[in-house]
Amino acid sequence: MSLVKLNIDISDEQLLLLIQGKEERGIDLLFKKYYKVCVMKAYNILADSHMAEDIVQELFSDFWSKSDHFSINQSLSSYLQRATFNRALNYIKSKKLNFEELDDRQNDFIDGSVEDGDLKEDLLIQMEVLIEELPEKCRIVFSMAKFEQKTYAQIAEELDISIKTVENQISKALKFLKNNLKK
Repeated sequence: MSLVKLNIDISDEQLLLLIQGKEERGIDLLFKKYYKVCVMKAYNILADSHMAEDIVQELFSDFWSKSDHFSINQSLSSYLQRATFNRALNYIKSKKLNFEELDDRQNDFIDGSVEDGDLKEDLLIQMEVLIEELPEKCRIVFSMAKFEQKTYAQIAEELDISIKTVENQISKALKFLKNNLKK
């Protein structure tokens, strides 16, 4: 999903300068320009509109309060998308949500012969923990493919990496999960 920007007559660079200068107009413009897109991104992961809004509001609040302590080495839209994505995944981890509630695709990783509910739940929790142990780039690529249903080409374009890199990261994640998932 590409970011659809509202027609706001300010560049991201100017917007960052306003925010770093603690000018309230900066956070207002940031909100108008990126809030809806970030909420949509969080909603795609969480399937909960209220939680998606909460996560993005917290992101923007943190962005405002810590703006004088960081530098962004990518586009503002990419930074916000990645931060939203990571916060949504961290929320899932912190609440230990069952992946089944979010997406039935986890069955690709669980043997279909598992009938015991407790065993299945244990495997889901173990898989969740293992996904969090993946290196950041690998975790992001894997999550985009498996939970956002993005194609390798879409992931490559959004993260500004090659399709081959996406394939390698997915392969690395699957190998790690297969080798570390206890049966």
